[in-house]
Amino acid sequence: MITRPILHTFHGLRLLLHTVRTSTVGLNMEVTNSAAEAKLETGTDTTTESLSKGPEEVETCQNTGATSSNDTPFKSNDVSTGKKFNKRRHNTKEEQSYRWKKAKLQSKPGGDPDWERPTAKKRKVACLLAYSGVGYMGMQRNQGFKTIEEDLLAAFYKAGAIPKDHMDCMQKMHFQRCARTDKGVSAAGQIVSLKMYMIDDAVKKINDCLAESIRIIGIKRTTNGFDSKNACDARTYMYVLPTYSFAPTKEETEQDFRATDEIMEKVNDVLSAYKGTHNFHNFTSGKKFKDPSAKRYIIESKCLNTFVRDDIEWTVISIKGQSFMIHQIRKMIGMMLAIVRGLAPRSMLEKAWQSGKCDIPKAPGLGLVLDKVHFDHYNRKYGGDGLHEALEWDEHQETVEKFKEQYIYPTIIKAEKEDRVMQRWLSTLPLHRYEGLSEEETDNSAQQQDGATQLTAEADTTREGADTSDVPAKDEDTMQQAVDT
Repeated sequence: MITRPILHTFHGLRLLLHTVRTSTVGLNMEVTNSAAEAKLETGTDTTTESLSKGPEEVETCQNTGATSSNDTPFKSNDVSTGKKFNKRRHNTKEEQSYRWKKAKLQSKPGGDPDWERPTAKKRKVACLLAYSGVGYMGMQRNQGFKTIEEDLLAAFYKAGAIPKDHMDCMQKMHFQRCARTDKGVSAAGQIVSLKMYMIDDAVKKINDCLAESIRIIGIKRTTNGFDSKNACDARTYMYVLPTYSFAPTKEETEQDFRATDEIMEKVNDVLSAYKGTHNFHNFTSGKKFKDPSAKRYIIESKCLNTFVRDDIEWTVISIKGQSFMIHQIRKMIGMMLAIVRGLAPRSMLEKAWQSGKCDIPKAPGLGLVLDKVHFDHYNRKYGGDGLHEALEWDEHQETVEKFKEQYIYPTIIKAEKEDRVMQRWLSTLPLHRYEGLSEEETDNSAQQQDGATQLTAEADTTREGADTSDVPAKDEDTMQQAVDT
């Protein structure tokens, strides 16, 4: 509780402060009037000179007409002078303009004084991207590793499409990729969305800053809320592999092997079993049977026509689904090859979708390619509104096919012909038990595969210009990365 004497003290201080301020204002008025009279008598302007001095100096000037050079300088923070209340009156337009320009320079986008903001406006776009994944540690940016996104964002910055701080912090431009591809996996129809400046001839300028194995095929404007990952309805992957992978284990898998119609029918029969909604907890890592996210819907799964390159017969397996988990497609290919080669019964598919754990091999990542992504719902809603374009890339299909023939297929064929990647992986298939296992038995089986796949990984690292192998790890998540090429 505040006592009465203290209240009287506070009241006295307020009166004293009011008296000081009143006397200060009166003194300033007297100084101004005296300066005006002196100007009329002498014809000189002493107002500014008088106002720049303190009250004591003003009295000295009035009495003596001179000021000593040793007089006490004026203090702008002295309350008794009242000077700080007139501070804004002395801010000229030139000073305000200087401060505004300085603040603008300090807040320049990206913190890079050499970067010039384009005159074009900033818009949300979708970019069609194609790349060869050989030599890269996947699509998603990972500090300290060579990734597709790292090179892509650097090219956007060099071309003037984004400022530097957007390159360092992707959230500022709302960057999103449609699908993450693993180490060594290529893409012919990847889509990324971001906000960028609509510079002239953007595709050419960005591609000039990229390696030849990474190309921006096309750019289209989208709605402001477009997100390439969440707006995607389905994704189509293709897996390129030699047909001698279908040969029975009793036969020698030579490169001059040619698949018969009977073998191709068996392959399509197994692939058709993947259609529909199934629990793929055994086809990925870290998923339990009761986890709802383990259920995935496969729309299409089939084997396409065969073709011959460098005396080796090849084929392409196409799998279309709403979404996929990590390693899911590669394990689907591995299970299919085990069944076709006679190492596992077809009934293993039904067992793999049940609650029990199964030992399923994972095919090499070299042949996996993200072929196309689908935005059917977005196209129905916005594609015909007259303001936005449908995300259909049919006009660029010829360019995409040309990129496949020039950068994706040759890389896969060269790796298989020189290093026998698939052939050496096929030799590890008999090491798997395929039957229902407990979780502990599955982990032990996975560790046993390290020894068989380590030689494959070491051989892959010797291939010049392509870092396509991982150091073998103990856990199942990284165990089979030794065969990622």
